[in-house]
Amino acid sequence: MKKSDSNQAAIPANVRVMIALVASPTLMVIGMLFFTLIVTGWQYITFSMILFSLLGVFAYYIVITGKLPSLRAKKTIEN
Repeated sequence: MKKSDSNQAAIPANVRVMIALVASPTLMVIGMLFFTLIVTGWQYITFSMILFSLLGVFAYYIVITGKLPSLRAKKTIEN
């Protein structure tokens, strides 16, 4: 027997919409990161810009896929 590829239940649509609404300001931070990178150079990018951009990417990954990322390697049992 093989286990199915997705062991996690999908996140409900209303929760995904709330995550998208709460994470929407991070889109401005991501834009500011790219603007700072292009206009002034990488020397003026701060740690908080990188941190909030990563949090925004993580949040929108959850919104688009509907599941939390699997960080552990999945073990399959084959007989």
